Amino acid sequence: MSRILGLSLLIGALGTAAATAQQPPLPFADLVTAAGEQIADQCVRLLDAPPAANELAQREAEMSKTVFCDCMPPAIVDLGRSRAADSLTTGGEFSALVLREFDVCGARAVRETTRRDCAKFTPDNAPPTYCACFSAAVDALTDEQIVDDSIASRDNLEQRRDARGNSAPEPALYEGLMARIDRQCLVPPPQ
Repeated sequence: MSRILGLSLLIGALGTAAATAQQPPLPFADLVTAAGEQIADQCVRLLDAPPAANELAQREAEMSKTVFCDCMPPAIVDLGRSRAADSLTTGGEFSALVLREFDVCGARAVRETTRRDCAKFTPDNAPPTYCACFSAAVDALTDEQIVDDSIASRDNLEQRRDARGNSAPEPALYEGLMARIDRQCLVPPPQ
């Protein structure tokens, strides 16, 4: 789950950053406004998207909606209040701030969708203890662990993309925390 969420968040965040990364410093308020508009557009796209075809894609869609529609809009507003509107900021500095907010929202989304939607997304072959196991394991994680895992996943995806672009061997796909928890919770408890 976190691999896919990390990719979704990265794509959204890089859309904001790409337009500004090569420019000279810009007014912070302008960057906040542009990010807010892109986040709102992404939310609309997610809400209008057809239902996902499989369980993993459904989880991704629900978590992405939680991030883009529920968490990031107020996070961007708060980010806008954190500095003077006319202060100048580079695209790179702003991207780092937005990515951090995405990571925090991603951690919240993981917790919320795990609690709210576990039964809905439980794999067919899961033991009856799956949701309790999954929720307990996610609740045992700190936000920082979830954020660090998201960053590691994002870094891995970037390395894999760069390797493909350079015709180099791709590093192994990173197995994130949620995938490991999922795998562990699919094992039936001992009798």
